Amino acid sequence: MTTVEEVLGRPDQGVERKATRVAVHTFRPRRSWPAVITGLAILMVAVVSAAEVISALAGSPLRLIPVGRAGEFAATTTWSQPSVQIASAVLALIGLALIVLALAPGRSRWTVLRTGDPALVVGLTRPALRRAVSAAAQEVSGVEGAHVVVRGHRLRVHVRTGMRTSEGLAEEVTAAVERRLEELAPLRSMRIVTHVRHAEG
Repeated sequence: MTTVEEVLGRPDQGVERKATRVAVHTFRPRRSWPAVITGLAILMVAVVSAAEVISALAGSPLRLIPVGRAGEFAATTTWSQPSVQIASAVLALIGLALIVLALAPGRSRWTVLRTGDPALVVGLTRPALRRAVSAAAQEVSGVEGAHVVVRGHRLRVHVRTGMRTSEGLAEEVTAAVERRLEELAPLRSMRIVTHVRHAEG
């Protein structure tokens, strides 16, 4: 099978680095759920606050928020009090946690493939990667079945064989999987762990 590099030609280092950056950025997992939850919480607070202010200006306050008690508390409380300092520290930690959560990448469901072209970005889903690796393992003589688990940059290949002696089979399967990965050209190298199980009967 012809690899992507053979089809497109070997790019220079600058173009390849740019292509790598584009691919990583394109398939970088987004933290959408934390952003949605935080946005909804802020929206609810803003709507309630706006309703309270508008109703108060209209002369019939809703009193959804105990503004009077909050104002009295703020007027009689200083920054040096332990309750205020603890509340401020908790809010600062929550804000810091939200920032870290937004900046840290989530778990990617894609395996980015190397193309060498910034205009061409290719990704392989985990099920597709499992199928490709499983097919490569089953092409090895003596393998009756294969099951692949993808975890991060690690591939666990479990093969089943009916042969009485399976000496060297794990190495052959590993080599077949390595060849398939060379054809796919993932952006980051993957570690392969192969286990051989003898079929009963």
